[in-house]
Amino acid sequence: MDAEKRVEPAREVGDERELLDGWLDYYRATVLHKCAGLSAEQLVALSCPPSPLSLIGVVRHLTEMERMYAHRIADPATPLLYCTDGGPDGDFEDIDPTDVDADLETFTEHCARSREIMAGLPLDGSLRWNYLYLIKEYARHLGQADLLRERIDGATGE
Repeated sequence: MDAEKRVEPAREVGDERELLDGWLDYYRATVLHKCAGLSAEQLVALSCPPSPLSLIGVVRHLTEMERMYAHRIADPATPLLYCTDGGPDGDFEDIDPTDVDADLETFTEHCARSREIMAGLPLDGSLRWNYLYLIKEYARHLGQADLLRERIDGATGE
């Protein structure tokens, strides 16, 4: 999955699973699209200090959401990756420009694993809720990513 391979979700009414997968994958690719072409320093740039919000923080937060709402379906004991008891906001606060490539790769790998897990399960009420929760998280944080990207270099749009 990369920013160049964003596929517009189906516009017509279709199979529910196809629509859920389509929108979730579109949002996943849009996260990478918002980060494309930026330097490590730009990716860790804070929106408006003292807020810890940055584009790479959004990426790391969405990685945590993939772990919580997809990976834990397969293994309920899956720990969070960036957030700990000692640093509950580690996804946003413990960022380092030398780690951004690894953070982006981790995000991509987590999305692929989530896709595998979710595809292997029947679309029941519980899985449907997880899809919708993830879509909500992406929609919310992509709004922030839009503003962050525009602040960095003026780029706007989907």
